[in-house]
Amino acid sequence: MLSRAVKSIVVRSLDPLDRLVRRINGKQHLPPLHLRWEVGPLRGFESSAAEFRLVLQLFGGLRPDSRVLDIGCGCGQIALELIERLDKEGTYEGWDINSRAIQWCARTIGRVDRRFTFQTLDVRNGMYNPTGADDAASFKFPDNGQFDVILLKSVLTHMLREEVLNYLEQIPGLLVPRGRCTASCFLLNERQHAHERRGVSRIAFQPFRDNMAVVNPEVPEATVAFEEAEMMGMLRRARLRLSRPVLYGGWIGDPAALSHQDIMILERDH
Repeated sequence: MLSRAVKSIVVRSLDPLDRLVRRINGKQHLPPLHLRWEVGPLRGFESSAAEFRLVLQLFGGLRPDSRVLDIGCGCGQIALELIERLDKEGTYEGWDINSRAIQWCARTIGRVDRRFTFQTLDVRNGMYNPTGADDAASFKFPDNGQFDVILLKSVLTHMLREEVLNYLEQIPGLLVPRGRCTASCFLLNERQHAHERRGVSRIAFQPFRDNMAVVNPEVPEATVAFEEAEMMGMLRRARLRLSRPVLYGGWIGDPAALSHQDIMILERDH
C-alpha cells in the first residue's frame, strides 16, 4: 500500500489535469485537487458539504444571520457551501491545523468576502500535523467571541481521548446561550457491535485504550472511535448535552443513515 506521502506526490502531479477539468465543468471555485484529497473522498466533496449544511439548518441552529465557527474547516468545504446561505449579518470563521489549506481559503474566499475569516492553529496531530507546536490536549482556542453555530466535522474522529475532552470543554465558552455545536464522530455501542458481528460494518476498528478503538494503532489519529458511554461521560464533564438523539451514521452498514459518521447536536448544559 502506498504511503500517505507518496499518495500526496501522486495527487499533486494530477493538479494540472484537475484544474482543466474544473474549468471545463465550471468548478473553478473549488480548491485544487491536492487540498480536496485531504478532506475525504473526492467524489463526495460537494455532496458532503451540502449534507452537513442541511444538518446545520435542520438541527444545528443555522440561520442566514448566524455567527458560524468551523473548527477543522480544511480547505473551505463548508465555507463554500455557506457563501450563498449567510446574509450580510452572518459571519463565518474557520480554524484548521493545515496551514496550506488556510492560506488557500484566506486568499481565495476571505479576500473577496469579508464575512469569512480563517486562522491556522498549529496543533500537533499524528496524522495531519505531526510537527505542530501545540499539544492538542492542552491547547487553548483563540478568544474570538461567541458563536451561534459551531461545527466539528470529522475532527473528533482524528483525536485521542484527552485531546477530545480538551476541545469539548472549551465549546461552552464559545457558544451563545442558545447556540448549538454539531460534531461528527464514530460511536461504539451495542447497535454497532451487532452490525460488526454480522460483517456489514464498513470500518474495522481495533480496541486501543481509554475506551477508544482505532484502525491503525501505529497512527491512531488516522481514524478513532469511542465507546458511546465514554463520549457521553466526556460531554458531561464538558458541561454539554445532546439537544436531540444522536444521528447514527451509515459507517456501521446502515443504508438508511443520514450521513456516514455519527452526528451529535450539542448545547450548553446549564
